[in-house]
Amino acid sequence: MERTAVHIALITGPAGVGKSTLCWELGAQLAAGGIAHAAIETDELDRVHPRPRAEDLDRISPGVRDVSQINLAALWSTYRALGHCRLIMSGVMLHLGFDRRWIQAAIPEAEISVVRLRASEPTLLERLDQREIGSGLDDQVERTLRQARRMASEDTDGLIVVPTDGRRPPELAKSVLDRLGWMTDAQSSGEAE
Repeated sequence: MERTAVHIALITGPAGVGKSTLCWELGAQLAAGGIAHAAIETDELDRVHPRPRAEDLDRISPGVRDVSQINLAALWSTYRALGHCRLIMSGVMLHLGFDRRWIQAAIPEAEISVVRLRASEPTLLERLDQREIGSGLDDQVERTLRQARRMASEDTDGLIVVPTDGRRPPELAKSVLDRLGWMTDAQSSGEAE
């Protein structure tokens, strides 16, 4: 029996740009269309203290040096066994080449579409002000602006670039799903309920 290809929508962008919100809305629209999918926030793949040592990881998966890769492979094996072929992932992904490699190592059959979210600096600052509380705001603002400036200077060939200023999550999600072709593909294959 031929296995269905695995499609990953990798939602990237600076902290505060709206990645998590978009992922929730993508999931809601896919669910409303009866389209099976899974969602994973990459921050949760390595939220552990103390950080695993190389020898600890080597015992689990020889040669692997990133706990995120091990955890993604474990999660995906369950989702795949349940029949899923679409995965929404989100993370800042400042080193896109490196991040593609560990994701591809965890899910070798995956076709990865990178969706880069962008927002103006005033929009990012407004969103961070609503999201962050306590003394960490100043550090997060500095980190976010550094991330946004770096990403704005990078080549975007092959990426789906989505400006988020002034756009609501449902509109953004519909636009991304249209660009990915997930709704159309599922409906034409008879997969959608």
